Amino acid sequence: MESKARIVRKIPEIVPYDITRIIVGELDTNCYLLSNDEKSTLLIDPGADGCKIVSKIDELLLKPVAILLTHGHYDHIGAVNFLAEKFKIPIYAHHDEIEMLANPDMNFSSMFADNISVSAEPISQNILIELGFPESKIIDLPGHTKGGIGIIDRNIFISGDTVFANGGIGRTDLPYSNVKMLVQSIEKILKLPDNLILYPGHGGRSILRQEKQAFACFCALRLSEFR
Repeated sequence: MESKARIVRKIPEIVPYDITRIIVGELDTNCYLLSNDEKSTLLIDPGADGCKIVSKIDELLLKPVAILLTHGHYDHIGAVNFLAEKFKIPIYAHHDEIEMLANPDMNFSSMFADNISVSAEPISQNILIELGFPESKIIDLPGHTKGGIGIIDRNIFISGDTVFANGGIGRTDLPYSNVKMLVQSIEKILKLPDNLILYPGHGGRSILRQEKQAFACFCALRLSEFR
C-alpha cells in the first residue's frame, strides 16, 4: 500500500477583520461571524444551532448588523429566521436566490428538515458600505445554485459551496445547479489573488494559491466535455 505523507499548510493568521467559524448542523456547515473594528458583525450562513451561534456572539461581545447568505440550501439557512428575529436584523442574499430561500421545496428543507422559508432582500455593494464593511466585496458565483455568491475582504475569501479546500468543488447534480455556470464561476476564482485565505461552506480553510491547480484541472476537464 502506498504511503501518503500528510501535508501541513501554514495559513497566515493576520486578517483585517476578525472572522470566527462556527460549525453547525448535521452537515457540519461553516457559519462565519465577520466583524469590523467596531464589533459590527455579519452573520454568514447560519445554517443551524441558533443558540450556539448566539452564545458565541455573546462571548465575543459582537454586534450583529445583518445576515448574509452565500446561497439558499437548507443546511445554510436553518437558523436564519431565529437570529433575524432575536437581533432584529435584515437578511440579504443574491437577487437570484430569493425565490429558493422562500420555497421549502427549492431549498430542500421540505425533504431534509422542517419547512424553512426565508424572506431576504437583494444584497448590493452599497448595503455593505452602509453596514460598515466598505472593504468587503460580493462576487457572483452561480453554478451550485443560481444565485450563489462569495464574499471577499482583503485576504479573506468566503466561497460558500462553490469551492472547498483540498480541491473540492461544489455539487452540480442537484436541481437548480448548472455545471457550465459553475465552471465560469471557478474561472473567476482562478483570477483572484493567490494570497486569499479560502473559507469554504464546509471543511477547513486553505490558501487559494494551493488550490488553483486542482480548480483549473476541473475547469479543463469540464470544458472538454462541452466541446
